[in-house]
Amino acid sequence: MQADLLSAFVRVGIFVVLVATVALSATDGGIHQGAVIDIGLYGLATGASLVLAWRRLYHPILPFAFATFDVVLIVTHMHIMANTMGLSAGMGSVPASTLMFVVLIHASMRYQPALIAYIVALFLISVLVTSLLPFPGMPMAMPQRMAATGLRPMGEIFAFDVLPPVLVATAGTILVLGVYRTRRLLLRSIDQAARSARLSRFFSPRIAERLSRDELNGLSSGLRQPVAVLFVDIKGFTSMAETMSPEELGTMLSEFRERVTECVFRHGGTVDKFIGDAVMVVFGAPISGPDDARGAVECGVDVLKTVAEWSKERMSSGEAGIEIGIGGHYGEVFVGVLGSGRLLEYTVIGDTVNVAERLERLSRETDCPLVTSRTLLNEAGIPNDGARWSALGEHTLRGRTTPIEAMGLMR
Repeated sequence: MQADLLSAFVRVGIFVVLVATVALSATDGGIHQGAVIDIGLYGLATGASLVLAWRRLYHPILPFAFATFDVVLIVTHMHIMANTMGLSAGMGSVPASTLMFVVLIHASMRYQPALIAYIVALFLISVLVTSLLPFPGMPMAMPQRMAATGLRPMGEIFAFDVLPPVLVATAGTILVLGVYRTRRLLLRSIDQAARSARLSRFFSPRIAERLSRDELNGLSSGLRQPVAVLFVDIKGFTSMAETMSPEELGTMLSEFRERVTECVFRHGGTVDKFIGDAVMVVFGAPISGPDDARGAVECGVDVLKTVAEWSKERMSSGEAGIEIGIGGHYGEVFVGVLGSGRLLEYTVIGDTVNVAERLERLSRETDCPLVTSRTLLNEAGIPNDGARWSALGEHTLRGRTTPIEAMGLMR
């Protein structure tokens, strides 16, 4: 619709130029009546296109309909010029056929190669058909013209009958190729932008941009790599849900997820999935880096601060406060796309994920809102100085036989 409105304004500009050209080329005998009719018809078509575009009435056939009108008008104008000048049909086509280039360039604004090809084909067919049909009052021979120009009959036929259609066909072919290439680049750019927008819902902008350019391989088959995993969960969510309406619950969860996601993206992480009132966060997948562990720890601290401020805002407005628990671990996982058919999911799985989820549950049993493994803190380069982190001892988590040394962030 935007292209249609722009095209209508361009038609207005072309109409003004044509009116000025015809007015300035008037002879002592005045302006030929046929030219006035042609210009008038083009003005009516211009007004119609402007009204349709302004009212946002669009149909895919409209560009082809207006193009057909333009070509028929130009071919008719060619005959009028030839008749006025006393020339054969073809010999009057050289100046008039230059209008075809204006029509072609105008059509290229729509980035439709088929439209340009249609215009060229219609013009060539129209010229061929009209040259074979008798035109009343038009002489079929021009000995005076031949004598004045010194051209041989064959040279004159080529210059006035063959050359204009050939030039139009050549220009049209170049435009078709150029518009086709531009359209492909445009569609590819739109597709990449759309993919990046979809990915940005789960990945940080930096990661989403790289994924949209297909810079990473092996996601479909999967790969193993070390990552840091965080689980963020709302404490007492079940009892909260009992006292809240569905609308209030939905609003609260949306605001919670939005705040957590902003923290994750701020530190370069990935939101792997939302699980009810929980959020699974990954650092190091699909793109790993040297600061993944530290980014995960800093993100956990940032989430605690952000949610605490949000909780105060809620309580000041008479709503229930929010308290969360976070668990984190660092280790090797499987990274890839799982599923089959139309149901696919990009995720990470492995013992590291299970440990992070169990440590989040451990945060409910301690006075530490953020519980991580010693492995994660070591990988992050955070010393065990006891200033901020408290050793919680070794814990044998459910489903594991090897104990995990847990560390808790002190309030």
